[in-house]
Amino acid sequence: MIPVITSNVNFQKLVISTGNILNTSNQQIGSRSNEELIDGLKLTLQANDINHVVLEETKGQVLRATQELNEKLTENQRPDISIGAKIFLNKNSKECIEQAITTLLQILNVEHVDNVVLAYHPIPQNVINSAPTTPVGTPAGEKFKWHSRNDQTVRELKELWSTLETFALNKQIKQLGISDLDIETLSQLHAGARVPPTIAQINLSSCCVVPPALQEFCNKHDIQLLTHSDPEILVSDEQFIIPGFTVDWTLRYQVHVRCRGVLTAKGFILGAHDVATKA
Repeated sequence: MIPVITSNVNFQKLVISTGNILNTSNQQIGSRSNEELIDGLKLTLQANDINHVVLEETKGQVLRATQELNEKLTENQRPDISIGAKIFLNKNSKECIEQAITTLLQILNVEHVDNVVLAYHPIPQNVINSAPTTPVGTPAGEKFKWHSRNDQTVRELKELWSTLETFALNKQIKQLGISDLDIETLSQLHAGARVPPTIAQINLSSCCVVPPALQEFCNKHDIQLLTHSDPEILVSDEQFIIPGFTVDWTLRYQVHVRCRGVLTAKGFILGAHDVATKA
């Protein structure tokens, strides 16, 4: 499968969908997110049963078990399921957000999703020109912290947020969320937003106690404050299993049955491009 992709110019800009990873016998529910993603990529790109993987050359897409995924979603009526997603941006790009959401709606064959959370961590200036060496999911000394923000990074965040707002205003996303902001940045984003965030995620690995000021702000503005254990980036270029490609974004989606809270589908969609081409 991989040689077919790397030798075909139609896949210079690439989208990969793992399908529903819950329907695989070797998938351990509750694994780390980056491990789940890598397992899903291997399952898709190294599949023995190629009948479950479709190459859409005109769209540059590699899709695993999409029909089975759609069948799983239609086991219940749309109002009876909740679809949530989280976008992990590897770079500052409004186009990546547009591609991620549009592809999600296409693959799930739905008109809207219930919530989308954005995870965006600008690259620290002192490592922009350095080759990344830290494996995904491990502590890194050069992680970006939003409390060290500047006007440029906040402006970038607001521009990215405006892209999500467009989908929300078009009723394609019901709720918007943001990950890992400190209270000052969250306040700035909230104050200037056409569609303010109603979900805020914090990573307890870097903040073992929820800051009281952040809790108070979220309570005041009806923002649901949640914890997570995701890495900043789900997969680095070094961990990506297709050589010569760089990862632009990753999206994880989860589908729950509302009345029972049962997780019925979970998968990943990833966007990447050949380093020899302009992204």
